[in-house]
Amino acid sequence: MADITTRFADLGHITLHMAESGAGADDLVILLHGFPEFWYTWRKQLPALGERYHAVAPDMRGYNLSDRPEAAEDYKIDRLVKDVLALASHLGHETFYLVSHDWGAAVAFSVALAAPERVSGLMVLNGAHPYIFAKLLETDARQIEHSRYMTEFQDPATEEKLLADNCDWLWNWTFAEHEKRGLITPDEKAEYIKAWQKPGAVTAMLNYYRMSPVRPRPASQGVKGLNLNPDHFRVKVPTYILWGEQDHALMPENLNGIEEFIHDLAIDRLPDVSHWVTHEAPELVSEKVVSFIESLKARG
Repeated sequence: MADITTRFADLGHITLHMAESGAGADDLVILLHGFPEFWYTWRKQLPALGERYHAVAPDMRGYNLSDRPEAAEDYKIDRLVKDVLALASHLGHETFYLVSHDWGAAVAFSVALAAPERVSGLMVLNGAHPYIFAKLLETDARQIEHSRYMTEFQDPATEEKLLADNCDWLWNWTFAEHEKRGLITPDEKAEYIKAWQKPGAVTAMLNYYRMSPVRPRPASQGVKGLNLNPDHFRVKVPTYILWGEQDHALMPENLNGIEEFIHDLAIDRLPDVSHWVTHEAPELVSEKVVSFIESLKARG
């Protein structure tokens, strides 16, 4: 297994902290974490991927040790896309593979839509396609109910709630069961708490939600939808989705009709895995990333 090292990348407009493995390899693989994680999401995948590729997992802006702009507007999706493209260029790569989970997948889909010529392949772990998710948040009662937290996160009092009692509520909402099952150690838990408690980190993390137009907009309650054009959301990048079917945040309907938006698509479903795929099936994730990338390279 390759070692993991960490460093900072000054991208000019922002400085991101990143973990990496396999520096010097020909192929760049960027791994994007979700909420409320940081590069540590990929701690079990980086050494395996570093055996073949230059695997890089940044702390996305606002998270952990990366720069934390104060303005909420600095967490709009165009800024997040710019960070990923600039990071790849900073590392000397015009093209790269993109692996993503949760909010990282929202950013990854947007990168693939904005700059398909730069993304050699897109892998998504339990992340929603933006058009399908937006529509479900208008029409699907179950997805609306399970995404109610997105509306609650708009409340300025949320910071206090998430930080109270050593981040107890946030831990219980996310990883308490994984700790009980031995999938996350006490030392690893301490790393998460430390990252969340950095000054301004929770506000920055919540700003991703606060700046996103995609949130529950139930038509049944007379809330106006986003009126999105589906043609603007067609992904022209080979895409592989690995989906834990026990996800309590993203309903399985997020996969219904997704082939209409992604022509070059493969999907694997994991019946006994929840939203947190990297924690519950770490070795499988590494195997699937390698398999996907090698299948694309075999195409020539």
